Amino acid sequence: MIHGTGTDILHIKRIQTLYENNPDDPFFQKVFTQKERQFILRQPAPYWAYATRFAGKEAVFKALQIHPDSIQMNDIEILTDEKGIPSVTLHGNALQLANQFQIHRIHISLSYDTDYAIAYALCETV
Repeated sequence: MIHGTGTDILHIKRIQTLYENNPDDPFFQKVFTQKERQFILRQPAPYWAYATRFAGKEAVFKALQIHPDSIQMNDIEILTDEKGIPSVTLHGNALQLANQFQIHRIHISLSYDTDYAIAYALCETV
């Protein structure tokens, strides 16, 4: 059964400007997990990967249907496997809330073009 869906679109330039001005900006440590940052920094254009994952986190947040202050953005971790398929792992309060709602899987799709990153998420319950 579907608990909720979420989508988000982000102008990549917002993240690109921040990244190019200061790749060590605290924003990146606050929003992204260490595993995410390690993956992203291996990409040819890290700001594209940051932007798609940020949009992904927003989409997951919306699909969880929770109050904005309920979780931290780094409670949502989006990694990509060797085939390029993204997956979501929840931590902290996000995991507790997902368990409370009996969410057992989160589907996610990430994409980008020259100017925009977009993400779509769907939370599935038992």
